[in-house]
Amino acid sequence: MTILQTNQQPAWQALEQLFNQQRGAKLPQLLADDASRAQRMVTSAAGVSIDYSRHLLTDQTLNLFEQLFEQQDWQGWRAKMFEGDIINTSEQRAVLHVALRDSYTGADASIATESAATRDAFLNFAQQIRAGEIKSHSNQAFTDVVNLGIGGSDLGPRLVCHALAQPDNGPHVHFVANLDPAEMARVLRGLNPATTLFILSSKSYSTMETQANAQAALSWLCANNSAPEAAIKAAHFCAVSNNIAAVSAWGIAIERCFTLPEWVGGRFSLWSAVGLSIAIAIGADGFKELLAGAHEMDTHFLNAPFKQNMPALMAAFGIWYTNFYGAQNHGVISYAERLRYLPDYLQQLEMESNGKCVDKQGRAISYATSPVLFGGLGTSTQHSFFQMLHQGTHLVPLDIISIDANDDHKTSAADTRSQDLLLFARAQSDALAYGINALPASLRDAWQSKPSYSHFPASRPNSRLHLTELTPKTLGALIALYEHKTFMQGVVWNVNSFDQWGVELGKVMFGAMK
Repeated sequence: MTILQTNQQPAWQALEQLFNQQRGAKLPQLLADDASRAQRMVTSAAGVSIDYSRHLLTDQTLNLFEQLFEQQDWQGWRAKMFEGDIINTSEQRAVLHVALRDSYTGADASIATESAATRDAFLNFAQQIRAGEIKSHSNQAFTDVVNLGIGGSDLGPRLVCHALAQPDNGPHVHFVANLDPAEMARVLRGLNPATTLFILSSKSYSTMETQANAQAALSWLCANNSAPEAAIKAAHFCAVSNNIAAVSAWGIAIERCFTLPEWVGGRFSLWSAVGLSIAIAIGADGFKELLAGAHEMDTHFLNAPFKQNMPALMAAFGIWYTNFYGAQNHGVISYAERLRYLPDYLQQLEMESNGKCVDKQGRAISYATSPVLFGGLGTSTQHSFFQMLHQGTHLVPLDIISIDANDDHKTSAADTRSQDLLLFARAQSDALAYGINALPASLRDAWQSKPSYSHFPASRPNSRLHLTELTPKTLGALIALYEHKTFMQGVVWNVNSFDQWGVELGKVMFGAMK
């Protein structure tokens, strides 16, 4: 049977026609024509809500996207992933990171058993580190933990630890990913070699950057401790890897090596033993809450109809702008410093997953796939690249993320700043979408009288994502939301979102040059 390329599907062609009919649509006019947009175009799950009324689309657009998703069998592919079918066809693997948060719907009971056993093992180890029960070679509790990993072994844990770790509750957790020794030197500066534990995080234990940094960490420990090298390795290192033989040969005890299932891809692995650093930073209960939030988003993704399904809607918005408006970039702006590393994490998640030019059938793709993802923190970005977002010549759709301010201490200076962040998120979202039309009449008239260089084109689309609070549960839900959005875009673009052959050539080239 011949499988149509996505842009040959009837719904895609209908979307092209609709786009050509409505390409001059402006958000201020769409709002004026449908005052109920702001109330209708909202959906939520697991403490995360999305207001998508500031997008250049109508109910007709969503109807056609629902047809397109059905033509691409989104529900069938969704079921295959959750049931453990082999959907990573180039590597002949299931894709079951959802099983790590108890969302597996298949019939193989060993999947849940394996996940629970591994989780119990690394969470127990993390709790012992936090309690000071596992000690250094000099019989001291560990005060600092350094995660040595790169890619999926770094970005997800780094995001979560920065967002949720409480510095006065357990060891401080640090991250080193780069081969450049400057990063290792910066992290080690000020740490105590007698009370620092290193996690070697590499599924295959063949990642050059992690191996080099492990050797550098060992040299630092040995230079500052009088114990033999073997004792240093045994006490100051643990590992997350499936290459137990190599880890053991290096000198790490087998009981300190935690494995992860082969069906977990690197960029989806923070829910596995790769999250050991997270468990040390926020505790076993916090880690379980992270999983619970992701599970709740999984349930929403599995059961919500298309027009209330947050991952499906976000996937549709991205396809609308990438493939019909020709947008080549997508921005993620978080009005919360604790989400500083979210754009970094999403860059790997989305661009490594869907940055493909060949479809599942091996055919060259004639339409755009993953846009370039970038981001930063509000309000800092308002003083850097927001000028281009407002008045530049490029259309850049945005996700603007905010968190409820703490209402318990309304007089505190910190709460005032939190309220200001929330107001800035709303203000920038409206200013991008509606321009001066969002101003009160008196201010609007004054601004309208300014010269042309102060005028705003407006109609810059954005999603308003909002968290009721930033907790392990809501962060888990937010991350799972983006995972499923990425998966859905891969389904519609008909690419394998779970391999990354483009990463390999540079490694081979490096080896040839050595």
